[in-house]
Amino acid sequence: MHDVTPGDSAHSSHTFTAAEFEAFAAVTGDHNPIHHDAAHAAETEFETPIVPLMMTLGPVSALIGMVLPGPGAVILGTAFRPVRAVSFDRPVHYSLRVLSVSPATGVFTCRVLAYQDREVVLDGEVRTTVRAPRPRPDETTGGRLVPAGAPRTAVVTGAAGDIGSAVARALAARGWDLALVHRGGAGELAAACERAGATVHSVTADLADPAAREAAAAKIAALEPALVVHAAAAPLTAGYREHLDVGYAALRDLSDAVLDGMLLRQHGCFVLIGSQAVRSHPRGWSDYVAGKAAAESVLHGIDRHHGAHGIRSVVVEPGYVQGRYSAGVRPPGLGLLPEEVADLVAAEAADTGAPARRVWLTPDGTARFALDGVREEAPPAPRATAAAPAGAPRTAPGPGGDAAPGGVADRVEAAARTVLGPAADVRGGGVGLTPGWDSLAQLQIVLAVEAEFGVRLPAASLTGAGRFEQLCRIVEQRAGA
Repeated sequence: MHDVTPGDSAHSSHTFTAAEFEAFAAVTGDHNPIHHDAAHAAETEFETPIVPLMMTLGPVSALIGMVLPGPGAVILGTAFRPVRAVSFDRPVHYSLRVLSVSPATGVFTCRVLAYQDREVVLDGEVRTTVRAPRPRPDETTGGRLVPAGAPRTAVVTGAAGDIGSAVARALAARGWDLALVHRGGAGELAAACERAGATVHSVTADLADPAAREAAAAKIAALEPALVVHAAAAPLTAGYREHLDVGYAALRDLSDAVLDGMLLRQHGCFVLIGSQAVRSHPRGWSDYVAGKAAAESVLHGIDRHHGAHGIRSVVVEPGYVQGRYSAGVRPPGLGLLPEEVADLVAAEAADTGAPARRVWLTPDGTARFALDGVREEAPPAPRATAAAPAGAPRTAPGPGGDAAPGGVADRVEAAARTVLGPAADVRGGGVGLTPGWDSLAQLQIVLAVEAEFGVRLPAASLTGAGRFEQLCRIVEQRAGA
């Protein structure tokens, strides 16, 4: 059997043409005018001919049969949902990611996503296995395999600064390769990270300069990073334009450059080193605050459009941090160590299954919130239970912290799938994040959850529980009342 591991991914691209449709129609007999008659299509909401769904599935079959798992693969079951119409003569990008592997049965479960112009057009799940495997061919098939264990590259901007350099060292110690973005003076840091075992790419750029940002973005995109940590910041005394260039525009341009690669792997993370000044707004810091707040908006946009596709956004908001940057304004003896911030960033980068969030970091500890400001609940303390008889089997905790398989999270997910379909990416999703989960679907999901648990949820559930995690918390509160 082909060696397949959860987290392996494969991707390819294809542009559908009118000539291909003619061949498809000759084989299938499907001559529906909406696929080839421009005058007919102009009368529809699509305005132009659209690719048949069965045609769009062809490259999925090629990825499975030729790349992942590869030759000898047999499809056992599928669940696909067309999200948007596919246009001819524009590239469609396909991504296949292994969710689970059953050693007992040899069955792989994979999530499939297809994008056109960065909009998801196809979302689904495939179960497959391998019979009489053969060697995978080279990449002439148009598909590319990315093993889960492939080297990971992290981009760190502001790498010569106090926080950026600490983050780079922390990531290098945890096995990340690095792309260090700095204005200069990061040679010693690069050498230290290489001694820790990292492959280091040094990118010297003034992020306040649009041309330099463009060049840096091109270099970084070629490295296909899985993590971007934006620690760069203009000096506190800089004007609003420099704060917006370095804080907002740099993150916008770098994230735009690397996002396609992350979407094809269905995996990636953006971390912004924000500031508690965005909430406290110290006198005279308006330009600094504006830059940080604008940078946060980039992560909100990424989460809004791609949070359901494996792309995670995190805003880390520390208070004063010891070092050169805040030395002129920080009260004596006050401030976190840069290494404390770096350890938190590294932990968030490793927490791939967590939702998008903002994290407040103070000398007293951390507090975690959703990006929209709703505080995450602390995990409940374990309940005291009677000792099980010797040798009795133990029930492992399931997703969401509930005892599997009947936990709250599992049941809420099952209820949501009755509305959104079996292939919907429910966990970590929500209104505007999971395809199809809109305000109408939210009402249907709340009704399905009420039926599942036999409870009445408050009216606020329609708007205040638009995320999977929030809905689970409300259900736990009502069911336990």
